[in-house]
Amino acid sequence: MQVQPEEEAIVQLLCISGQDFTRATATRRVRIMRTNMTTLTQIWMTLLLSNIPSSDRNTDLPLRKYQLVYVILT
Repeated sequence: MQVQPEEEAIVQLLCISGQDFTRATATRRVRIMRTNMTTLTQIWMTLLLSNIPSSDRNTDLPLRKYQLVYVILT
């Protein structure tokens, strides 16, 4: 499986060392679990999930929102 360069940058910034996305299939990345996030990512996730509507889960970061956290942190 080949990782896209932008996905690798997201993993390096948002995840703790050695962690990665949760996958729906071998190639489709879906979300980042809270336990795999850096402390700074967890803080931003909490802020976003508390203030952006249509979130039914507060333990992980869905695709669109992890991209938003990445943009904020870069």
